[in-house]
Amino acid sequence: MKKSQIHKIIREEFVNILREQTLVTEAFQDPIARMLSKDSSLGNSWFKFFNAMSNSFDIAWDQVPKGAFQKVAPGSPLAKKGLAIYYIKGDKDNPFKTTDRYGYSSNKTLRGPAVLAATINNKITYGGGRGEDARVGGKSRRTEPVGKNVRGTMQVNKLKQIADVVYVFDLESYRGGTTALKSARASLKLGKDKFTDHKAWKKANLSRYEDILRSRVGTRDQVDRMVAEIVKIANQAVSDAVGGVVKQGKYGDIQSTINGQEVALEDVTTSMSNALKDYKRYIDYENEEDQAAKSGGYNGGSYYGEKKKAYALELKRYLKGFKTGKIKRY
Repeated sequence: MKKSQIHKIIREEFVNILREQTLVTEAFQDPIARMLSKDSSLGNSWFKFFNAMSNSFDIAWDQVPKGAFQKVAPGSPLAKKGLAIYYIKGDKDNPFKTTDRYGYSSNKTLRGPAVLAATINNKITYGGGRGEDARVGGKSRRTEPVGKNVRGTMQVNKLKQIADVVYVFDLESYRGGTTALKSARASLKLGKDKFTDHKAWKKANLSRYEDILRSRVGTRDQVDRMVAEIVKIANQAVSDAVGGVVKQGKYGDIQSTINGQEVALEDVTTSMSNALKDYKRYIDYENEEDQAAKSGGYNGGSYYGEKKKAYALELKRYLKGFKTGKIKRY
């Protein structure tokens, strides 16, 4: 493989890295969640609804895919389970307005678009707290109903009559997302080093490969091409594992998919690390072989050549495993 081709692979991988988002961001993939996150009726400067939901139910909102929120009609049975957000699209007359003793009503008109209220399992949801302490749940002395909290409307049967639409979200399908992401980060290892996100792991992976490549004295050969392909497949597997909805195996380990085969992310990163170690040994033996030949000490013996063949064969096995998705636990 030519040096220009190796550099092209590396450049392509770095471009892919720069295009990716970090693991935990304020971004929402679901357009309904994105729209609701901008609604001031869902919280004020000190209480943030989505932050509180994440704290209470361990949801990684940036990993919730498009389509997770569903729009249903008020009164739909789908609103009885999980999260339901009762929404008005514009100003509406309030059929449950209250008046004072002088006949004045401060809530005769409901200003929209806005969130009227939220329910969890068909019960009015309350929220309170700041930052990491923000939570949602039942009523207490220090919490307030989520939404506009208009007097006289905070009953589910009344909300059904007022709302134009209800946005529902299945909590149970996405609980534990942040814990899974933390587990994914913890499993990203390269040698003795640990990384807190997949972008840092990929950069270190490519950097380590390029450093080894630069240490070669002689010309590039097939082994370089095999290792370049291993690096590319491993990096893609890591991105796939943590770039969408995190999938977990039977025992809670993070899963990725290679060539249609589900593989443990830890196996991918461990195999990648071991492959780079073998590649370094291969390069070291080749450099020693070249030096021995130049010093006149090389007599065509088989020691260096046999060592190189052994490591080249091992790297070929690694590549086969990465291509087929049958990665061996090393």
